[in-house]
Amino acid sequence: MNGRDAGTPSVGVHTVGIVDDHELMLDGLCTWIDANAPALDVVIRSSSWSEMARHTAFPPDVVLMDLQLKEPISVEARVRICRSVGTTVVVMSALDDPDTVRRVLDAGAAAFVSKARPAKELVETVMNVLGLRRPGDAAWDEVSRPRVVSTSIRFTEDEEETLRLYASGHSPVEVAMILGTNIQAVKNALERVRRQYGSEGRQADSKHDLMLRAAEDGYLA
Repeated sequence: MNGRDAGTPSVGVHTVGIVDDHELMLDGLCTWIDANAPALDVVIRSSSWSEMARHTAFPPDVVLMDLQLKEPISVEARVRICRSVGTTVVVMSALDDPDTVRRVLDAGAAAFVSKARPAKELVETVMNVLGLRRPGDAAWDEVSRPRVVSTSIRFTEDEEETLRLYASGHSPVEVAMILGTNIQAVKNALERVRRQYGSEGRQADSKHDLMLRAAEDGYLA
């Protein structure tokens, strides 16, 4: 939990609950969010689902939930409980195969993030599912203002939909499942999109850059 008073979150701050049975993961994630995400306030940090559900700060705005906990309650049941009280769920796991991701999304989670990804990417996903931009980020502040970008780029329907989903925070695996295609097709589409932006001198190498380009061109409107 960070330095803010959990009982009275600041205006514009969204409350977060984290449940993971690995203390190192809990400590690292809470510390990173406290230092780098002023719009998020970790009000619950728990190593068990039962502790999370009984906490006085439950339900928070969003729960970051480990897929595999030691308790005999399925991820489907945990997600269902969270959603019934209006809480958004992001599931984390070291298992990131397509079947696992599909199971999580079918359960009703807003997003899935592999534990192989950095904390920054997890927080960006949380911000996306909450509909937030990152405060103080000059590039995002710029994009948030109305802007018309002159471009000759014309994407195919598949490329455009892939860009929309990816730039909205979905992983390539999630995009593939949503579109009913395979992950290589998604990667190929994103590579074509990046090449087209590059042909106009508009940087799109990283996911962050691609999100900015998508916002500039109205794909995130």
